[in-house]
Amino acid sequence: RNFEAFGGQHVPGAYSIDIDGNFPTFAGWLLPPDKDILLVCEGYGQAVEASVQLHRVGLDRVYGYLSGGMYAWVTAGYPTAHVPQLSSHELNQRVIQGDTTILVDVRASSEYENFHIQNAINIPVAELRERYKELDPADETVLICGSGQRSSMGASLLKQKGFAKIFNVAGGMRGYAAAGFGPECPLCTLPWASFARRPDTTLTDKYHDA
Repeated sequence: RNFEAFGGQHVPGAYSIDIDGNFPTFAGWLLPPDKDILLVCEGYGQAVEASVQLHRVGLDRVYGYLSGGMYAWVTAGYPTAHVPQLSSHELNQRVIQGDTTILVDVRASSEYENFHIQNAINIPVAELRERYKELDPADETVLICGSGQRSSMGASLLKQKGFAKIFNVAGGMRGYAAAGFGPECPLCTLPWASFARRPDTTLTDKYHDA
């Protein structure tokens, strides 16, 4: 499902991978190939589509899907988890006030080098499965990407590792730029699996306190 739906409520321990994003690539990065896969989606048709895309990247152990979706899950009384969503304005206020929140930019290094918010730590989402050890689970941690999809994936990974104070920036750097807090990020609109390093596109952080 999309990051807004995942943020609102999800099955504890679930991975967040949006079917409308670069689903097969992200699934190939994140999902362990030796585990059965249960899909949480919007219906049978979407489950079939997801299964086909997973098969294309060698993830063949699709066990089934959650019939009735999250509505069926919550009305059956099962526990849920959630990821609070921050707007661009809420994030900018934290930046201006010098909040102690740890900001993790999970975009590719080429996107990060193009422009990033001051003091943001760059850990691409594909590396977060191992590099989460560089972060402190006790810290309040905010994740940001180009739109909110990859950062939601990162949030789901960190929650699995015991991080309790996790926030996702809805709209990501595109929303941050649209709100006037930074320059437009041209790389954020490209296919995420095919970023090339662009050392000629380095901007300063002069917009961080706009």
